[in-house]
Amino acid sequence: MTNKVRKILFVFVIGIIGLSGYNLFSNSNSHVEKIVLKALDAGIDIEIENFKAVHEVGGGEKWELTADLAQVDQEKDLTLLTNVKLIIMENDKQKLSVIADSGSIMNENNDIQLEGNVKMVGASEAVAKRTGKKNQDAEQ
Repeated sequence: MTNKVRKILFVFVIGIIGLSGYNLFSNSNSHVEKIVLKALDAGIDIEIENFKAVHEVGGGEKWELTADLAQVDQEKDLTLLTNVKLIIMENDKQKLSVIADSGSIMNENNDIQLEGNVKMVGASEAVAKRTGKKNQDAEQ
């Protein structure tokens, strides 16, 4: 009788382990991307690919800054950006885009400097308002 109980318990435990393993691997919805570790350039403390920063006020976006690569140098208190795009919103609608090959952010005061093929694209009223120039088309 004792051997029968042991066999039944053994089969039951093996069944639970098998069922747990099946549920663990078949229902796994989590996806972890490949993590790559590499040596950083001198002075670079953190490197972020597909960088994105959004500033919201009262639940609405005011601006969004994206870059293909952001490199943080904490000693210089500077973040270097590659392939930068700054989108300025007004009433949750895109009003103005500024695109540049590279840029930097002073971490202390969040001043942004853009360099290389800097382009400003947007509604003519928004460009005129930001640059301080009057829109000649609107006056005519």
